[in-house]
Amino acid sequence: MSDRHRPATVRTLAALSALALLMPATPAHARAGWIPQDLASADRVGLLLDGGALRVGAAGKENRVGARREHPETDTGMAVFPEQGLGARTDTVDVRVRAEGDGRDVLTEARGVRADGMWTEWHPARGDGAITLPEHVSRVQVRVELDGDDTALTGLGLRVADPEDGGPGSDGPGAGQDTPRDRPEGPGGEGEQEGHEGADTRAEPFSAHLFATRIGLVGGRTANGHTIRPDDHFVALPSRRALANRGGGEYTVRVCTTGALGPTVPRGVPDDHVARCAYLPVWDVGPWNITDDHWNESRQSWPELLHGRPQAQAAYTDGHNGGLDGFGRRVRNPAGIDLADGAFREGLRLPTNGWVRVDYLWTAEYRSKARITTQSRRAPVIVRGGPGTGHAPVGLAAHTAVVDVDCQAVGDEIRGPFGADDAWYRIGEDNYVPAVFAEGGADAPACEPLP
Repeated sequence: MSDRHRPATVRTLAALSALALLMPATPAHARAGWIPQDLASADRVGLLLDGGALRVGAAGKENRVGARREHPETDTGMAVFPEQGLGARTDTVDVRVRAEGDGRDVLTEARGVRADGMWTEWHPARGDGAITLPEHVSRVQVRVELDGDDTALTGLGLRVADPEDGGPGSDGPGAGQDTPRDRPEGPGGEGEQEGHEGADTRAEPFSAHLFATRIGLVGGRTANGHTIRPDDHFVALPSRRALANRGGGEYTVRVCTTGALGPTVPRGVPDDHVARCAYLPVWDVGPWNITDDHWNESRQSWPELLHGRPQAQAAYTDGHNGGLDGFGRRVRNPAGIDLADGAFREGLRLPTNGWVRVDYLWTAEYRSKARITTQSRRAPVIVRGGPGTGHAPVGLAAHTAVVDVDCQAVGDEIRGPFGADDAWYRIGEDNYVPAVFAEGGADAPACEPLP
């Protein structure tokens, strides 16, 4: 197995360069036509647009991807292309690339917009260039990662897969993929249900207890191109499948400490006795592994491990893989999540590395999504135990975090980026933020009165 632990079928897409890839689509033949992607339109990380091609090399040395990338022997670049309408609903798209150089480590991935407006996770191309998504979508986004100084992307096209080709596009999700209603549920597999009026059968987000460590690495770059600051609020998870775009929050986790008391506590109780939660976007890949989407029932690597159990934890605790991670290194701690310094110290107030509960918010169907927005575009929003400033602070929500608004309550009037209002959003159990610090969520129902 290679050092990047990718299936061989997704490592050699550049070999398709002899095909006529970029035929323009016409409305009358949208299902058969290739939709060319403009290389200049991509958000580029570690890549330089030079002579009509996206190249690693000089740009990669100055703007290398991934302070958390676990195997930095080669320069790496990534291009994320704008969201693209397909003109038809499908669960399978064909993607073709043209590349020059030796073609090593060209990885193409796509994702689609779900029925609730959220994104599916990223899914890689097979050797034939087809990408199967977990549900039918009409809008997709493509990203390409290039490794190596001599690698360059010269063309990219996509199309809706033709059902007559025999692919899974005509018959629903492909084998081994989660269907829209098969998304992971809460601990124990049942996913406790909660409805506004007894009618909500939505599964709760998948949850796991993980060992959390602090990222540090201030001044480095994350896998999505963010320059790390000492007061940052984001996380790293050991899989690219839930890596948000630069500055995005489409994959957000709720990370909570295991304090003995909830947010309503008597005066004088020490902070370390109070459970705190932080809402944090996924901006990096790690710790230890890069293909360990342990929150998915059909995980990319190590399917023999229990659902929700990171490989590093199994290696450290049980000697899985001889006690080594996916790169053959001795695992020195059981970490399954890394926290940026601001999240670690301010959001959760952790005195040292330790165990936390992680809710993977995108694994559930959203009721009413909202994007946390702050004036500075850096500082987080205070999360309180009730709808008002008289309630204790119980955590922080990062700028750009995408949260699910369970309901809205009337509380203290607050002024924020979206004006002044007395509406507060409940985004978790006893977790409230002012509505004026969130874009969206206005369609959420009213909360039941607090006792």
